[in-house]
Amino acid sequence: MTEDVAQLLTPEPSFWERITSLLEYDASSPLIFNSGLFLFLFVGFMAGYLMLRRATSLRIIYVILFSIYFYYKSSGIYFMLLIFASVSDFIIAHEIARATSQRLRKWLVAASVAINVGMLGYFKYTNFLIEIANSMFGAGFLDFQNIFLPVGISFFVFQSMSYTIDVYRGEIRPLERWTDYMFYLSFFPQLVAGPIERPENLLPQLRTKQYWNNADAAAGLKRMLVGFFKKVVVAELFAVYLNEVYGYMTIRPDRVMEHAHVLDSIMWALSEDTQIPTRTFS
Repeated sequence: MTEDVAQLLTPEPSFWERITSLLEYDASSPLIFNSGLFLFLFVGFMAGYLMLRRATSLRIIYVILFSIYFYYKSSGIYFMLLIFASVSDFIIAHEIARATSQRLRKWLVAASVAINVGMLGYFKYTNFLIEIANSMFGAGFLDFQNIFLPVGISFFVFQSMSYTIDVYRGEIRPLERWTDYMFYLSFFPQLVAGPIERPENLLPQLRTKQYWNNADAAAGLKRMLVGFFKKVVVAELFAVYLNEVYGYMTIRPDRVMEHAHVLDSIMWALSEDTQIPTRTFS
């Protein structure tokens, strides 16, 4: 009774409060590509992008800000890892290019690899290693921290490393502007789901003039619609079966027949973003 009265006395959130709540990070409902909120934001993004397509520097900054916000909506405060990786490897790449001794160049590229792999290892594998240690030496041997796994950290870590390694090999020159590198690393269409983009593919396109092309726009829209169909229809339907199989395997693995393993492997390959409760992917 008291709870009912409290609910009645609680004022309804205003329109702006609802909008603010919708735009803030929600750990229980991270932003994904096939959500209605993303489609709404993407339409607004494209309107701004088309207006800025001829203002190169403003266009790049605009895409960076949207990409950072997209990652914030996916992983919260951990968007700072993305910024840290971009600043770290941007500086290291310039130091590699300026270094006169091969030994120093090797130390610098090793530092880039150590920073990136260390960041990936901590966030992605610490929980796993703690579980192994506790299973070997007894429960409570190490305190379980339940470290949050930022979405797509594997992709931007390896993409950032590929840049410093390519600079070390002399295949590319370090970028003069940090904003160009941040664009390359944070570009939202491939930020959380890949693929890992090579510097020589994306970087030459950043400061080229942008023109509207009906054929390219139609091809891009077709690709998006096919992707949405694969995710919303194919992957979601397969997820029902896959969740049952993988969930049952943890309880009675001896009762799962061989043909089920083959079938769920095929379905897993076809469903690009199926959520499996027994495993964590990035």
